[in-house]
Amino acid sequence: MLLIRTKKPLKCFDEERRRKNFIFRIDQGIVTVNIDKIVGSVGRCLDFDSGFFLQANHSLDRLKSVKQALEDLEPLPVVELYKMDDEYYVVDGHHRIAAAKQLGQKFIDAHIIEYFPPADSRENLLRQKRIEFEYETGLGQILFSRRSSYNKVLQQIKERQMYLEEKEGMNVPIREAAKDWFQEIYYPITRRIKKEHLSEYLREATTPGDVYIYLCDQLQLRNRKNDCYISFNEAIKEVGLFARATQVIFLRESFKDKLLKILLPCYYLRKCPYKL
Repeated sequence: MLLIRTKKPLKCFDEERRRKNFIFRIDQGIVTVNIDKIVGSVGRCLDFDSGFFLQANHSLDRLKSVKQALEDLEPLPVVELYKMDDEYYVVDGHHRIAAAKQLGQKFIDAHIIEYFPPADSRENLLRQKRIEFEYETGLGQILFSRRSSYNKVLQQIKERQMYLEEKEGMNVPIREAAKDWFQEIYYPITRRIKKEHLSEYLREATTPGDVYIYLCDQLQLRNRKNDCYISFNEAIKEVGLFARATQVIFLRESFKDKLLKILLPCYYLRKCPYKL
């Protein structure tokens, strides 16, 4: 793998934290991290450039030994990282990161301490809610535009947890249920949402997760009006039913017609003036 030296310095954690006013922290435990998102350092910003090339030769032997250990598949301690937004800063493990990048490694296990700002704005409240959700479920990269959406999917995960416990006859940790929910329900549906570019059809939906929540809300709405052909609760418990309910949307017609006909039948039956 060809690596190009950039000479651009690493970001300094203390400077970035003060600039962003990230003052609270939470221990996220051991997480697998995309190495390309490791952009800075805590205390060694001048020792490496942004490509994690050494800026001096004083620890070159250390780098060579770590690189050899990785090539020999020797077990090494997990690196220690701080996280702000979607970027990571190295606390301990600079040489392990540098060696991994030189070997073309894409991901690395790390112990993460995540920093976040005070809840003094709508944006910061949303960010704090996402961090709390990630801490409880172990799920990252699920993005919503509203805080309430995280509460909704957390409820789905808890219902999934109850279903798995009943099915398997044993206690199921919330993170295990969250992983199952993500793999069996959320990911397959949002993959179709991305493929069909569904976010373009809903003005207030800025992420695939927003479209997912919209579909869930519409299923619940139809259930309350007693004109729903599928139970939302059953849809959560039985992945196949929920998948079929959403697959109906992706059949032959244009998306707008599909969505209106399936989720808002009044648009066709009573010609109500609903606009996407």
